[in-house]
Amino acid sequence: MKSFVFGLMSLAFLVAAAPVPDPVRDRIIVESRAMNPAGVTFDRTTKSVRTGGGTVTDTVKVERWDGRKWSVLSINGKRPSTNQKTETLKATTSAPVPGYHRMAVLLSGATDRGTDAQGRTVLKIPVLPVGSVRTDTGDISSHLMAEATIAQRTAPGSGQPWVERVKVTAREPFRMNMLIKVQNFEQVSEYRLDANGKPRLVSQTADSSGTMFGFPGGEKTEVTYTYR
Repeated sequence: MKSFVFGLMSLAFLVAAAPVPDPVRDRIIVESRAMNPAGVTFDRTTKSVRTGGGTVTDTVKVERWDGRKWSVLSINGKRPSTNQKTETLKATTSAPVPGYHRMAVLLSGATDRGTDAQGRTVLKIPVLPVGSVRTDTGDISSHLMAEATIAQRTAPGSGQPWVERVKVTAREPFRMNMLIKVQNFEQVSEYRLDANGKPRLVSQTADSSGTMFGFPGGEKTEVTYTYR
């Protein structure tokens, strides 16, 4: 039986119009737009566990972004075959390079504020902007919502806000295509300040469940980013 596959749904934040001005959100958007992925090099390690149809598939994949292009370093601890490289790079290059620079368009959909238990500001995006999340079957952004947790830099005279955490969840059960129905989806992205005080994406976790061909299944994924 074919494995139940959702895959990690990378946040491909594309251009969208901003709602009513918000000074905190707008300062973050300005900073994130200035962060060019061409000036960053990192390794991305993806660990995934897929279940469905009575099978369990574990995969560990290591890729590298060198500021210009992607390469596949290993799959399950081994050098990838030509076919594995081709398939992996096809999926990877179809999505924009991940990073803090993509925060600009995600936050363009923020329409409300809240406060978490630690007193931090939380920007709420009730519906992700069109093109925010794409899969190999299409755009599922309209089915998702998100919350961005804001932190403040502590350096004297700074005061520049930055996004420390983004949580994306499904607004309701939805179909990816005629065969796959998603019952639950959650992705959490964590950001940290680097030595120069710039926010960097450091990890993502994703958990999805639903049915494929009527059989229950899902996928759990952990991604870590190591900057070079």
